Amino acid sequence: MSVTYSRRLRAAIAAAAMITTATAAVVAGTSAANADTASSVPARFEQPREQLKALDFEALSTAGWSGAADAATADAAVSTEPAEVAPEPAPAPPPPPAVTPDELARIVPGIQPEKIEQYIAPLNDAMVHNGVDTPVRQAAFIAQLAVESDSFRTFEEYASGRAYEGRADLGNTQPGDGVRYKGRGAIQITGRHNYEKLSEHTGVDFVAHPELLSAPENAFTTAAWYWTSRNLNQVADTAGIVRVSEIVNGGHHALSRRIADFERGLNVLIQP
Repeated sequence: MSVTYSRRLRAAIAAAAMITTATAAVVAGTSAANADTASSVPARFEQPREQLKALDFEALSTAGWSGAADAATADAAVSTEPAEVAPEPAPAPPPPPAVTPDELARIVPGIQPEKIEQYIAPLNDAMVHNGVDTPVRQAAFIAQLAVESDSFRTFEEYASGRAYEGRADLGNTQPGDGVRYKGRGAIQITGRHNYEKLSEHTGVDFVAHPELLSAPENAFTTAAWYWTSRNLNQVADTAGIVRVSEIVNGGHHALSRRIADFERGLNVLIQP
């Protein structure tokens, strides 16, 4: 607060006090007039608003203030008041732990060593961005991918896909759809309907170019899309690995291996 501003503020306070005093004096004078007409208040201050006119604010601001010491004390008190401190933002939650190359090798013993360094980053990225963030979810996810991709050896189904021809439940309604939209990606996404949905989700035209689903850069992203579109994080949390396997595979194919890979993965991730 500046000295000039402080002085003017104190002048205003003094004016208000004088107005109050003058008003009281007027009232007292009026009452006294009934008993003694000789008592009166100077006419200049009969109206309270005249008090402000009687004060020379410019003179007060330039000529000094008799209570300068008090003003300095008040200014010091104002300047030493602690500033309001904004609350600190809540810390961001830590990212889910990544699966290390060594852990992946122990979870999927059949994985080729040269594939580990190539796939570990996109695998972790897909899990981080899709809520696969607990040992149970990660073990279930990796177990399904390991079986569907033959321990990450292939992102395209070995069979020709003719067995899917005419499968309306897969959206294969046009001639050649079975072969064209056979299982691809780390989780072997199958059928025209899934390829269409996946294209809408990613913006990549997998319907016109189904072979793109086999590319490593797409294999894990699309597997995570399939996983979340079936709410498999919650299924893994509640129903368990058998139900997850039924949804992914449509039956119990290689169920014993899916369970074994899941149990191995859970053991590795809980006790690394």
